[in-house]
Amino acid sequence: MVKRYFCIRGFMKSGTNWLGSLLSSHKDIDCVGEFHWQDHVMPINRAIRKLPLYRGNDELAKKLRSEFEALTKRMLESAAHPKAKLIGDRTPHTIEPIVLRGAPHVCIVRDGRDVLVSRAFHLYNRPESHRLFERFPELNAVYESFRNDPWYFKNNPEKLLCQEEMVRESSRWWREHLERDREATEKFPNLPVHVLKYEDLHADVEAERKSLFEFLGVKPTRAAKIEGHLKPGFTEERPNEFLRKGTVGDWKNYFTDDVKRWFKDEAGDELQRQEYCTGTDW
Repeated sequence: MVKRYFCIRGFMKSGTNWLGSLLSSHKDIDCVGEFHWQDHVMPINRAIRKLPLYRGNDELAKKLRSEFEALTKRMLESAAHPKAKLIGDRTPHTIEPIVLRGAPHVCIVRDGRDVLVSRAFHLYNRPESHRLFERFPELNAVYESFRNDPWYFKNNPEKLLCQEEMVRESSRWWREHLERDREATEKFPNLPVHVLKYEDLHADVEAERKSLFEFLGVKPTRAAKIEGHLKPGFTEERPNEFLRKGTVGDWKNYFTDDVKRWFKDEAGDELQRQEYCTGTDW
């Protein structure tokens, strides 16, 4: 069986998990992750650019890149269902560095304000995965309150985004991610890229999934019904779970005037570019 491959990309907490599950609902597709191949591709690309061994031997450089892609495909096949004809690499990251050259890329974009809220919950739910509370010890008391009461932020919404640098950092990273993806699409005009909004997927998941299947060249009729975990959002919020809520516009529950100002400073222009607002009065 001849296998084909594609990549799912997007900023953290933008819906890549849900998107992967939706695409995997097709009988011919299995989307697996997170491999984070960029951690391997970047030093390979750097070596090809800088080491005399490769700069003076184009064939050797091509061989290295081809061998790495072959390894990537073998690993994807090992992780995917054996009957899958189309295998996706799902990693929340930018398009570049490109792991599989020429492979279709599906990029999901979500309102940076909702991303900020979702990422903040993620940081409080996964303290072992970062150094947030070491960097900002003033948040330790907030963390303890949340750990003792999962509904702490619902009752004290102003506390979720109370640390200015954390808010600015997350907002800036979101903007820079989208900027880099725009640069990549301009740099590689022949790379097949399908960009979709999380909000559009949420509003009409059936139509958006069908469009994605057509982009990937598979028959939409071979997909399962959209039910259960494939449906947008959750009927009940789960504040201390990895997949917490999945709603649109949740940022309105947590943004104070200060948070609005910090976000606008770092990513307000990008929010307008992405057409999530038409000005600064929000």
